[in-house]
Amino acid sequence: MPQLHLRSEESSRPTDVSRAISRAPGKIILAGEHFVVLGAPAVAMAINLYSEVKVTPKNSPGVDVDADIPLRFLAGKNRNSGVSDPRQLLRPLQLAAEATLKQVVAKDRGLRVNVECEIPVAAGLGSSASTTVAIISAVARSRGIELSRKKIFKLAFIPENFLHGKPSGVDQAACIYGGLIRFNRPSNVRTVRLEKEPAIVVCDTGIHHATGTLVGGVVRKSRREKKDFRDYIAKVRDISNGVVNALREGDDVELGVLMYQNHDLLRKIGVSHPKLDHLVEVARRAGGLGAKLTGAGGGGCMIVLCRSTRDRDRMSRVLRREGGTPYKVSMDATGVESQSA
Repeated sequence: MPQLHLRSEESSRPTDVSRAISRAPGKIILAGEHFVVLGAPAVAMAINLYSEVKVTPKNSPGVDVDADIPLRFLAGKNRNSGVSDPRQLLRPLQLAAEATLKQVVAKDRGLRVNVECEIPVAAGLGSSASTTVAIISAVARSRGIELSRKKIFKLAFIPENFLHGKPSGVDQAACIYGGLIRFNRPSNVRTVRLEKEPAIVVCDTGIHHATGTLVGGVVRKSRREKKDFRDYIAKVRDISNGVVNALREGDDVELGVLMYQNHDLLRKIGVSHPKLDHLVEVARRAGGLGAKLTGAGGGGCMIVLCRSTRDRDRMSRVLRREGGTPYKVSMDATGVESQSA
């Protein structure tokens, strides 16, 4: 895995910084991606793929960022991901650290941020949100401050806006709060209590994307096709609310039906990909209760709802034979965590 470095140009004098560590989960979206930017609710679940951050003092001024980030997508056919220079990935991480220092009134910087991310980048699993959330938490902790989740959420918009334009905030919320959430807007995040955890397989197509480009394209399309999108938003609102009810009641059959419906809508607005559609259909034929793309689309990952945790092994083998890279994930219940080191 490549090691990336970004050095600050700050000239201020460094002060003492305590060591701190944090981690934040990735996420999947069970319903509502893209349409959440247009006002519909989304349902997201934090998953047990993590970004881990260590903050340490350094003898020179400014904020330095080192990162181990999965960058396989930069090769060959995946150059349409929108990242021409891998160091572009580090600038929002540096912004997250700097914004946190300003929030905690730490004028002198003098710290090093090391990031280890096991979440595939630009795959719809919240890698950028997870890393920025973990950085914010760790940098504040290094200054002896434990930020509230609401404050972390607010600060996370600074680097996410830099990276994605105008994100909805659902990724940050899932990575911060953990568990399963219903997200309508930043001021309306609700935890969903589950009857049982769904048995999910995540499958990576290996084709990655620039989230901001895809989101911007949907917003422009919604302005051109206002009537159609009013209908789509109404349908997604029903789907997301139905997903919440199905999860609360443990009704996997209904949950799966709604996931297939959501994927069809995402395909209609043009954010799917032939390989995503193929894997969704493969999952359907193989007995998956539900399947859909997750995240921005254009490649990235899809998710499959399986009949049981035992059935996930069989589904994973099926998807791997079709060229996908499956991950058997479980729900992360805690969200972002930090401690002094």
